[in-house]
Amino acid sequence: MDAGMMRGIVWLVLLFFAACGTSVYPYLVMDDGCSCEVFRSTDEKTGIVYSFSAVYSLNGSMKTRISVSIQNNNPDTLDLSLTHVKISSRNVPYRFNGRFIPITVPNVPPGEERILTLEGEVEDLKQPDPWLAIAGEELTVTLRGMRINAIQTATQVVRFVPYNPKLSYNEL
Repeated sequence: MDAGMMRGIVWLVLLFFAACGTSVYPYLVMDDGCSCEVFRSTDEKTGIVYSFSAVYSLNGSMKTRISVSIQNNNPDTLDLSLTHVKISSRNVPYRFNGRFIPITVPNVPPGEERILTLEGEVEDLKQPDPWLAIAGEELTVTLRGMRINAIQTATQVVRFVPYNPKLSYNEL
C-alpha cells in the first residue's frame, strides 16, 4: 500500500467519524524530520515497508485509532507470531498504556500486506477540560518481534503528536 492509499484510508476513517457527528483529528508523526499524517518506514535489510497513521476524537471520551500497514517485499514469509506492540501515552491513561501486548495479525507471505488496527478509548481523562489532555500529549508506538527466517527484524518506534484544533498553527 503506498502513502496515497494510506492517506485515503485515513480520510475515510475521518469521514466515517464525521458522519456520526463526532469531530476527528489526525495525529502527526514526528520522526525523521517528518511532521505528517502518514509515516512510511522501510527496513532496508529485509524489504519490509511499514506505514503508520492515527486519528482521534474527543467527545466526552478520548477515542484513538492507530493503523499500521505491513508490506512484505521479502522473498520469505514475515512471521508475526512473536510480535508485540506497545502504546505509550504521556497524558491519556489507556488500558494497556506502556505495556507490550501480542498482536493477532497473521503472517505476511511475500508480496502481501497486513493492516494492524489498534483502538483505545478512555472515558475519564481526569481533566476539567478534556483538551488539556491533548496539550502536550505524545503517543509512542513500538512494534517488535517480527521475524524473517528466524531472524528478528528491526524494532519500529514511531512518535505521534495530536493535531490540536484549539491551537493556532498560523502563529508557529
